[in-house]
Amino acid sequence: MASNYKKINIYSIFSYFIICAFLGWIFETTAVLIQTGHLTDRGLLFIQKNFSYYFPFLKSMPFIKNVPLVWGLPIIEIYGLGGIIIIFLFRKLKNKPIILFFTGMILMTLFELMASYFCGYVLHRTYWDYSKDFLNFQGRICLRSSLAWGFLSMFTVEFLISKLEVIYAEERRIKHFKTIISIFIAYTFICVFFKIFFVAQTISK
Repeated sequence: MASNYKKINIYSIFSYFIICAFLGWIFETTAVLIQTGHLTDRGLLFIQKNFSYYFPFLKSMPFIKNVPLVWGLPIIEIYGLGGIIIIFLFRKLKNKPIILFFTGMILMTLFELMASYFCGYVLHRTYWDYSKDFLNFQGRICLRSSLAWGFLSMFTVEFLISKLEVIYAEERRIKHFKTIISIFIAYTFICVFFKIFFVAQTISK
């Protein structure tokens, strides 16, 4: 039955992306919360800005301007993209755990490095910094992160893929499934656009 859901299409890809990105958001938000004691807005969930930040004309309204506006999605894009890469490129290594671990460790580290360059040179932002970690390169990648990618690759292929296929099978039974996913995709792009727009706005100031 699982083979019925291995066909690649935009709906399955996006479903896997969202779930992996959400799991990554939970993991990273929890880790930062434990380290700092503060709940941070990570990924595409925006929780620390008030109404007047997005709508400047509200600054003259004292009862509204300081009210926090929570919107977006509790997902971190790099985990979603990383999950898609692992799912569709590494699944054939399911019965080769050692090869899977090192393949995931090397290729996903390169993916993280490329993502870091993209964020730095295109978005002009640094979203992670491993400068204080052992065996790091320019603070963009490090041994600890590489090992984590290896284990995440094994976890995804050995355990998560089968769960994702079951979830996707259930999603497909929802009425107007494709319409709902299409709206969800559009909203995700809106969140990405606003994230990039406000980053650029902050830099210009």
